[in-house]
Amino acid sequence: MILFDDRYEWSGKKTSARNPVNWWGGVCRMKIIDLSTCNPGIPMIKPIVIIVEDTGEGSSSKTCAPDLVKYVCRDFKLDIQKILWMEYNPVPSPVFEVARFQPVAEIKDDSLYSVIWRPIRPNELEMIKPFCPDKIFV
Repeated sequence: MILFDDRYEWSGKKTSARNPVNWWGGVCRMKIIDLSTCNPGIPMIKPIVIIVEDTGEGSSSKTCAPDLVKYVCRDFKLDIQKILWMEYNPVPSPVFEVARFQPVAEIKDDSLYSVIWRPIRPNELEMIKPFCPDKIFV
């Protein structure tokens, strides 16, 4: 089930509640998919897939992914340990990359993450194809 399929925007301004994703605003296309509703009865380690694609407006979602993921998880009430974060880049040739967020420190009640990118695995690609008819798969 698709939970969200739209533009996701962030500003570079600090609010009283939290720091900005980064000091420059940005926009990305984002699709949030809950795979557990498609496969009831099958336990999944990461049932939520988030696919992000840059729009070219503002800062890149990939460069600020460690902070952007925290914003998205707070906004949609998601557990960062239960999501599979993917970045889709159609240029120069279509490619999906998957992020692994590694906690590196805690400051007060906020976690800091580093990110390690890897190519998408064939089983992950097959899993998301039905939800991404507009994407080019290579």
